[in-house]
Order: sequence, then structure tokens, then C-alpha cells
Amino acid sequence: MTELSNNYFVCVAEIAAKLDQATRIAQQLSLTASNARAVALRAGERAAGFRPLTDFIDRLAEITIKSSRSINLLAATLSQTSADKVRADSAIEHFNIVFIKAKDSQFIGSLDEVYLRCQTKQQQLEKSYKRQIDRLSDELIMLSNELRNAVILATLSRVEASQAGIEYQDALINVANNVEGAASKIKEHINYSQQMVSTLEEY
Repeated sequence: MTELSNNYFVCVAEIAAKLDQATRIAQQLSLTASNARAVALRAGERAAGFRPLTDFIDRLAEITIKSSRSINLLAATLSQTSADKVRADSAIEHFNIVFIKAKDSQFIGSLDEVYLRCQTKQQQLEKSYKRQIDRLSDELIMLSNELRNAVILATLSRVEASQAGIEYQDALINVANNVEGAASKIKEHINYSQQMVSTLEEY
């Protein structure tokens, strides 16, 4: 395996690993929403404004989990395309070397048809690779945009928590902190994945 193909697979593997971590954090966020809902129910009318926020927290977790899994599937497809692309690039490179070294050979023309087939396949793989990279990049941007809502959610949660009464205030503020902390960690994984995508775009 060449250094270039190693780079492909390392980048894709790192994206998959980061999104797996993001999924785990999102699952914890879903648990946070359930706990918040239970606290809000106990607080009754004093936390009436907090209850709808738990649905938004749940939705954020659900979107993150769904998007992360979708991105991981894209990464797996990209990994296969990368492997095929590396093989096609290598085949073309070998053909070019043969054409240079054996340019005066009587039967060099017999390779033309096979070479053209390989070249067509290489071009198809190149287009597929770029298309998959674009999709992966778009999915990461969409997920990153969704995570911006977490900051608003955390702020609103703190406001509502302050009105829930001293007995439930700490628990609800803790929910707000958990939402903000989880979103921040997920955003780190997304940012790193976007850096890996940028690296893949250079190949």
C-alpha cells in the first residue's frame, strides 16, 4: 500500500472515529433530555417553560445521531472509492511508464484499448470521489449549523431554570451546562472531521 493510499484511509478512518464519538455524546445528550423532563415534571408549573426545551434538546440529540450515522456511511463508501481510485491511479502510472520505456516496441499499440478503459474508469472514480467528498462536506456543515442551536438552548434553559425555584434550579442549570458542554465537544469532532475532509480534497 502506497503512502498516498495510507493517507486516504487514515483520513477516512479518523472521520469515522470522530463521528462515532459524536454519536456517543449525542446519546448522552438524549439521556440529559430525559432527566430534564423528569425534573421539569416534578417542578410542575414553576418549570412549565422548561418542558418544551427538553423536546428541543431531544431533537438536537436525534439529529446529531442520525447525521453522524449518515456521515459514517458516506465515509465507508468514500473509503472504498479511495481504494479503487488508488488502484486506478497506480495502473495508469504503470501504463505511462511502459509507454515511455517501450515506445519503440512493435506491439505497444496493443495496449491502447486497455489503457483507454483504465483511463475511463479512473475518470469515473475521480468524479465519484469528488462528489462523495462534496456530500461529506455538506453533511458536516449541516450538522455544524444544527449545533449552533445548542448555545441558544443552553441560554434559554438557564433563563427558565432561574424561574423554577431554588429546589430545582441547580438540576436544571446542570442540564443547560450539559447541553452546552456536549455541543462543544461534538463541534470539536465536527471541526476535526472538516479538517480531514479538506485534506482529502487535496488528493
